[in-house]
Amino acid sequence: MTDVASRELGLGFLGIGQAVARIFQQYPDMSSLPYRITAAADTRSHSLARFATEFAGSTYTDAEQLCADPSVDVVYIATPPELHRDHALMAAHYGKHMIVEKPLAMSVDECTQMVDAADAAGVKLMAGHTHSFDAPVRAMADLVRSRELGELLMVNTWNFNDFNRRPWPTSELRSTSGPVLNQGPHQVDVVRQIAGGLVRTVRASTIWDEVRECVGGYTCHLEFQSGVSATLVYDARAFFDVAELHSWVAEDGGHRSPLANQRVARNFAQLSRNSDQLESALEAQKEQGRYGAATATEESQELWGYSAPGEIVHHPYFGLTVVSCQHGAIRQSPDGLLVYGQDGLQEIPVAHTMRGRAAELAELHRAITEDRPVQHDGRWGRATLEVCFAILQSAGESREVVVSQQVAV
Repeated sequence: MTDVASRELGLGFLGIGQAVARIFQQYPDMSSLPYRITAAADTRSHSLARFATEFAGSTYTDAEQLCADPSVDVVYIATPPELHRDHALMAAHYGKHMIVEKPLAMSVDECTQMVDAADAAGVKLMAGHTHSFDAPVRAMADLVRSRELGELLMVNTWNFNDFNRRPWPTSELRSTSGPVLNQGPHQVDVVRQIAGGLVRTVRASTIWDEVRECVGGYTCHLEFQSGVSATLVYDARAFFDVAELHSWVAEDGGHRSPLANQRVARNFAQLSRNSDQLESALEAQKEQGRYGAATATEESQELWGYSAPGEIVHHPYFGLTVVSCQHGAIRQSPDGLLVYGQDGLQEIPVAHTMRGRAAELAELHRAITEDRPVQHDGRWGRATLEVCFAILQSAGESREVVVSQQVAV
């Protein structure tokens, strides 16, 4: 008899765009994951055709048909954020476990509806995708909890990149307030993971991106219930590149060119010369990064900051995070942690483990087959998104915001 913890689960993808393309790029045959790829739903016929060829799975153009498919145990929801709530409720209705891409939903109330539906159906809901799954982040959190460096005092994390200059259609970029709801969950998850999860207050300000006419970044101060403080800084306008401070390691662990920001900004400037065709050009370039795109090139991958699988030799790097404790400080190195203690500097190697979305799929599989809670469940995702919305509220109202939906690690 097959051990229940090792049995395969049927996996269906609802939306097979950029997120799913990254999974298949890093894990081409998916053999390292305990899933059977059984179905996909999308409105793009060429993506469905490629999926059918590569995985011999069922294909649908209707989300409900995929959720009703008896071969699907887990639905990976990678549709536009404004559809996440409806698709999560649909998956729960058909008794499917699910992973929902960030942002989990477009309001805290929608998150609550998703959590309640999953609870009522007795299914697992995982909030993905965030860099809190990265091995160095988990190692930092473990070191903090060990108290080898004494009490945790504060966490500071900063990211400067080209996010707003990438070829997002304008409506998509504005719907997430630039980086706040799309990239903010990464930073919020990282500091919550390290500091215990329970944010008490949020005080933030945002900066304006004149080129994209939306939010271009933010500065945020968090106070945790424990008294620990954290700052989050993000500037998405393609000027300074935080990879310069980290041996030019890219977000996915590959090599990032020192010219990457300039190239992405120059590409957007060239597209903008024909304002009447800008949105169609942006959509066409985004299509090049999606699963099944016939025109994907090395250049198009660079526009999204992606590295080829063979180039990914270091840990993922989502900006400079410095953790200050009573007797020392910690930050990430390309292959581990740098610990600045009372006896000087020590580098601690961190094993390269399954990363990103694949790590999330593995975590969800364990939770389902071992009947235990999901670490980053819907309540965790709701708490993270609550902080992101509080950034916008605090900036708009010029005041501190008290949050109320927080959960502990």
